[in-house]
Amino acid sequence: MSTTQVLANREAERLARLRATGLLDAPAEEAFDRLTRLASRMLKAPLSTVTLVDADRQFYMSCVGVPEPLATTRGTPLEFSFCKHTVMLGEPLIVPDTRAHALVGDNPAIEQFGVAAYAGIPLLTSDGHALGTLCVMDFEVRHWTDDDVRNLTDLAASVSTEIELRMDIAQRVKVEQELQRTVRLRDEVLGIVSHDLRNPVHTVQLSAEFLLEVLPRDDAGAATRKQLEIIRRAARRMDRMISDLLDAATIAAGHLSMEPRPHRAAALLRSACEGLRPIVEEKGIRFDWRDGGGEAVVHADADRVLQVLGNLAGNAVKFTPEGGCVTLALEGGEGQVVFSVADTGPGIAPEQLPHVFEQFWQADRAGRNGTGLGLTIAHGIVAAHGGRIWVESAPGQGATFFFTLPTAAAE
Repeated sequence: MSTTQVLANREAERLARLRATGLLDAPAEEAFDRLTRLASRMLKAPLSTVTLVDADRQFYMSCVGVPEPLATTRGTPLEFSFCKHTVMLGEPLIVPDTRAHALVGDNPAIEQFGVAAYAGIPLLTSDGHALGTLCVMDFEVRHWTDDDVRNLTDLAASVSTEIELRMDIAQRVKVEQELQRTVRLRDEVLGIVSHDLRNPVHTVQLSAEFLLEVLPRDDAGAATRKQLEIIRRAARRMDRMISDLLDAATIAAGHLSMEPRPHRAAALLRSACEGLRPIVEEKGIRFDWRDGGGEAVVHADADRVLQVLGNLAGNAVKFTPEGGCVTLALEGGEGQVVFSVADTGPGIAPEQLPHVFEQFWQADRAGRNGTGLGLTIAHGIVAAHGGRIWVESAPGQGATFFFTLPTAAAE
């Protein structure tokens, strides 16, 4: 890449940083005006400006002693700019006599406005781009002292800090706007999923079930029944995926609907086992359960708790080979009960453990079905009940997921 191209790219980056500040053509701010007045007083200079250098003009973010109409228009074309040279150099430009200086000697501001001396300090971003200057000017030739330059440099650093703050604010506003746009898009997609997609899925499912009921159970209809079973299973699976997407979205938005009531923890465990046993054993996996909860009562949404146990058990079944075992258990504790779902699968690697409850994360995506939201939803439901959920596992030793629910007395 040629030197010219490098410089052009650098200038494009600088201008992008400048526009990111949101300060071009912005109203005057007291924070900058104060620093400009201070520069004028400390250096006893009749003119002082905080100047931003754009592609074809300079804009006075703040100015002291600038004559009209410039004080009102707050800027000039670049041909009148001393500051453009400071920005180009990226370092202080100290000019005792403008007429005798090689860089600025042809500036029309010398004759038109009588600028005889100039001192400018670049306003640098954290990544080294000069967006403009803090400068002072005099109508007489003068020798700028070392103290003058040091004072001006310190004040310029304060101006740069103010600009960085504006950039941070502008970036945060941009991120917030993008987040709001993303949320709106998500809500629109959820609207489509929950109505425009879910309704036809239900229609397919109900139609398949109806045809299975009326179709004769003879050899002639066997092939048709087999295809209808496939359609019904696919529709049910799609409906579960839609439910997962909707639940994950409502959890993320903090709008998860629940109807908590007092329930015996042991009754919830037994209900979960009754529903899960056929599913687990159908896969050729042994099923076991242990109730150590005693008479503990939890204030919980029963359907949501069963959903958590179902998600954890479904995850266990996916990773447990034929002949393995899935175990549900309940233990009472001080002010809480602890449910657990254990499997004898391959376990989870230590580096993967921190990610298991993240959205769409799956330990081994190859050959796995589902949305990857089951554990995320379980985490959200447990958190909404005031409990916590975690996993303990080691490679080759299976995995056990635990979650707690506070007892009704504890609540």
